[in-house]
Amino acid sequence: MDYMDSTMLHIGNSSQLFLDNLIVEASYELTKTTHMPCKDAANPLIKRDRPWEHIPYFQSANHVVRRDSQDGLLKCWYEDLVDHDPTKYLIEARLCYAESEDGLRWEKPELDILTEDGRKTNVVLGGAGGIEQAHSCGVIEDLFPPDDSMRYRALFSHYPPYEGEIRAAHSPDGIHWQVDDEPVSFGSLGPKMGDASILDYDRWSRNFVVNCRHWFQCHPCLNPRHPVGPTTPGPRYPHDFAKQNRRRIWQSESPDMVHWGEPYLILCPDDEADNMDDGFYGMAQHQLGNLYIGFLSVFHRVSNQMDVQLVFSRDRKQWLHANKRQPWLPFGSPGSWDQGMVTISSPPIEVGEELFIYYGGAFCHHDYWISGPREGLDHPEIRNPDLVRFGLGLARLRKDGFVSFDAGSVREGLLITRPFLSDGENLIINAKCGSRGYIQVEVLDHYDVVIEGRGREDCDVFSGDSTAHKVTWKGDGTIPVARPEFGGDTVYPWKKQTPFRKLRFFMKNAQLYSFCLK
Repeated sequence: MDYMDSTMLHIGNSSQLFLDNLIVEASYELTKTTHMPCKDAANPLIKRDRPWEHIPYFQSANHVVRRDSQDGLLKCWYEDLVDHDPTKYLIEARLCYAESEDGLRWEKPELDILTEDGRKTNVVLGGAGGIEQAHSCGVIEDLFPPDDSMRYRALFSHYPPYEGEIRAAHSPDGIHWQVDDEPVSFGSLGPKMGDASILDYDRWSRNFVVNCRHWFQCHPCLNPRHPVGPTTPGPRYPHDFAKQNRRRIWQSESPDMVHWGEPYLILCPDDEADNMDDGFYGMAQHQLGNLYIGFLSVFHRVSNQMDVQLVFSRDRKQWLHANKRQPWLPFGSPGSWDQGMVTISSPPIEVGEELFIYYGGAFCHHDYWISGPREGLDHPEIRNPDLVRFGLGLARLRKDGFVSFDAGSVREGLLITRPFLSDGENLIINAKCGSRGYIQVEVLDHYDVVIEGRGREDCDVFSGDSTAHKVTWKGDGTIPVARPEFGGDTVYPWKKQTPFRKLRFFMKNAQLYSFCLK
């Protein structure tokens, strides 16, 4: 686990999640559980219900939901595919807009930006002909815009004809867009880049970040004697990097949305841990505490379906799989609206004590309806366009509730943290106790000695269910602040030991999701 470093134990006020064991020194009679989100019964929340909509394409990287920092509205941008011609692979892509106050009831405003058959529509970017074909459009709010006209930023593929050309656009409100005059450039690749791009902003580096596909990802030098289908990238060659042609995730960074760095590979299917037909289709990411959470859309080519795995990183470069690479958000059961595919291309949004995780769902398969005619396939989705249906779904998760340490109801469990640094004076835990369950905490100094008055015998027992419970000891929630011990060597002050702190959690029939010091 060489991605860990002692500097990561300077935790500040960040919530400590348990996707990895960075903060854990030892545990006893505890098990870890990865929690999956619960799909909302009202799904799908957005679907085709307007006369101008053709195929609302809630696919990976083709929709995004964000909360506006100024008006508090939840805003959704989604792709609409028009005039699909399967014999030519010709699709006109345009960007539509919807908004919601509560995240459950969505409105599609009728705007003057594009009219169709004399009707106003909710199309905000794209239309017949022209460069503004907005395929795989990522949208983000710029919290530090150069001016008010650039409060929203977008990055999209010019499609059709798909030439790999990427364009940027900006908007004051997410509705009225101005497309930049020139295509953006990605290092040595110039304006060429694959689609399925998902836009993000990194608060730590102050850079825009896009998770994307490399223009040459499916074009290595393969054995010409092996057959290749009309729409496939060719056979798989296990343990041969020179012939790697599976879908995988690259990342590029930019300080200004204009000048983008050389894309670098961050996630590639493993030839043993992943199935032979699996590809990594796209990935949304989000900073949560001192972790990056990633929602990885995995394409299973043989079944032609897609689900989502949970991944995480400490540095945005090295990504690890959670939940033993099992689906974290699975596609639905047969007959359900999302039986074919689920994908996530939006960050989680905190609503009350929950995380709202919006996802795209499909009744149909990934590409039978698109590529089937050229391949000569026989499938109902090729013959019946009514089977090609997509929508926006909502899955709910407890705040910070990705992974928990769990204690059983018979034996008491113990979790001991590593020594850490923080200026926080109050301990806040996210935890849930079952029948006769409890959690007690004691605080240790950097000598591994219990701080006076902060031992287990003084700790007020927690036996409830709270995402932000303040731990107290005989009613007092303050704990000594870890500050450097001044004095001694003034030339090399770092030689003086800094007083770290540790925590011991005593648990029974309880789940601990996270903790932080504030």
